[in-house]
Amino acid sequence: MTIKDYVYLGLILLTALAFYCNGFYAGVYRCKRMYDSVLDESDQAEREASSKPQDVNNVSAEEKVLAGSHPSRDVKILFSNRELRGDFGKN
Repeated sequence: MTIKDYVYLGLILLTALAFYCNGFYAGVYRCKRMYDSVLDESDQAEREASSKPQDVNNVSAEEKVLAGSHPSRDVKILFSNRELRGDFGKN
């Protein structure tokens, strides 16, 4: 192998390392954002719970509301024209 081959091999390895580190950083950053949002929500819920007067009936009513609420999704299906334009000839 010549020096040129070693240079190209080194560039390939450096590129692979750069892409690997970039993907690893993206995964760590996504997990950090996800867990930070979960922790912020739990901290906010604790602050709201501590600011409200403690009532046993209030907690059971909140549980029923949370269990009964489902996220609503608007389903919008777009149908395109199924006619294909063009001359495809013999395939």
